[in-house]
Amino acid sequence: MGDPEFGNSVRWGRIDSAEAAALELLDGTELARRERYLREDDRRRFTLGVNLTKGEVARRTGLPPERVVLDRTCPDCGAPHGRPLYPGLHLSVSHSGALVGVAVAEVPVGLDVEERGRPMDELDSHVRSAGEPPGDLHVYWTRKEALLKATGDGLRVPMTDLTVSGADEPAALLDWRGRPDLAGRVRLRDLEPDPAYAAAIALILP
Repeated sequence: MGDPEFGNSVRWGRIDSAEAAALELLDGTELARRERYLREDDRRRFTLGVNLTKGEVARRTGLPPERVVLDRTCPDCGAPHGRPLYPGLHLSVSHSGALVGVAVAEVPVGLDVEERGRPMDELDSHVRSAGEPPGDLHVYWTRKEALLKATGDGLRVPMTDLTVSGADEPAALLDWRGRPDLAGRVRLRDLEPDPAYAAAIALILP
């Protein structure tokens, strides 16, 4: 997805790629965080996310990728495990299964991807609002997770506070409980990085 008006782009990679094992771009903090993951697949997801992010920031800024420094300060506790930040850009990283995606934009952005093999029926009451018809919960989940990432709320806000269009309809935010201004300021789109995955991107306009 790319909207020149908002300067957004999305890059995808797979954890079986060489880029998921390349450690050259990781700084000391990122290497330490990588080593805290117990599973090799999780280490590769994190490494790939760093490499995709720094590569896209480098492309936009003209800096060499090794000179791109991401701020990961958590806004809640100050530890270096928050979402990546870079001056003048908005970043969002998501992963599921073998896929990792990175979205970069000039406005707040949220990206989410979900492997379709994950059973989600038991989550229906936590995902769909009363105004949403039955449908693919992977689509509902990724749309709402992308929106919650874009606003910075995360899962502190129940997904049922958000009402989006039906899963088989073009993606749109119809209502956000208590925040009537948001529906008119959101650009929401379903993505298709791979047939085995659902994905969505959300942008919050000024």
